[in-house]
Order: sequence, then C-alpha cells, then structure tokens
Amino acid sequence: MSHKYSVGQLVHAAGTHFADRTSGIYEVIRLMPESNGEFSYRIKNIARGTERAAGESQIRPARAEHGMHPQPRTADSF
Repeated sequence: MSHKYSVGQLVHAAGTHFADRTSGIYEVIRLMPESNGEFSYRIKNIARGTERAAGESQIRPARAEHGMHPQPRTADSF
C-alpha cells in the first residue's frame, strides 16, 4: 500500500477534523509514515500558510474548479 496523495498536490481539509475548525485548500508538502494503519501528510494552507498534520481520511482531492495552483517549490522554501 502507498500514499494516495503526492507532494505538491492540492487537497481539501474539512474543518470538522481539526480543533481550530480551519477548513480550506491545502498543499501536500510532506509524506509521513503510516500510523495506526493510515498514512499521514504534512499539509500547508495555501491562503494562510499555516501547516498541520492530517491523516488520509481527513483530506480529499481539491476540485479543479477551485482554480488554485501551488507556487513552484524552491530549495529555500522547505
């Protein structure tokens, strides 16, 4: 089994999964190891720049009509 999402992919995170209730479009910035049978990801909110960890069950692919594209990654942006 492997990760469903890849680095650079845009995903939607529903706020109901997070304590601060922040939902929105996030960019996958890091693949994290499997824990308790679920893969995890480090994701970054593309509007606010905040980062968080999320399990695969907490995110879904962002729809193309959002018109959002991640900024190109550079070595100093990691």
